[in-house]
Amino acid sequence: MNDKDNIILFPTNKIKNRQNVEHPVNPKQHQKLVEQQTKEFVEGNVDDIAYQLLDKFVNMGIRTNQLTFTADLALVIDSIRGLIYRDFNKPHPAQKLTDKMVTLNASGKNKSARLDYSKVLDIKHKPHKPLSRDVEDEVRDLSDMADIQFTPDFDPENKWIQIIRLL
Repeated sequence: MNDKDNIILFPTNKIKNRQNVEHPVNPKQHQKLVEQQTKEFVEGNVDDIAYQLLDKFVNMGIRTNQLTFTADLALVIDSIRGLIYRDFNKPHPAQKLTDKMVTLNASGKNKSARLDYSKVLDIKHKPHKPLSRDVEDEVRDLSDMADIQFTPDFDPENKWIQIIRLL
């Protein structure tokens, strides 16, 4: 028995054209639903990242029971929250902090960031690069791949080709 014996083509005469069915959608309700789902998505993933970070910190032997650890972690997690909300074009206060403290430099494919705490705090602080060269290289490599798009082997919009795989 080969793999082709397990594939049955869906009968094309059974497919109904449902493109003409209209569902009344209130644009305000739709936008509210999109906002709610975006928030749930972001918050759920931020929680997941926080749990992973906590696990990593515990494995490193970091004293996670310290109040200062909780304060530092809260700032880090909220910054991550701002980062993800920015990707969805949603405002978050952490973005304003980033915009004020971080100076970006992009020359060609090289990207770097400099942090200057003195822009928001009453302290003298020498601007520094918070990302290691390895992390900067990884960010550059990921951005080089940003224009790569996945192309499926089949056209999911083509409704007359429906394959049911029998298990």
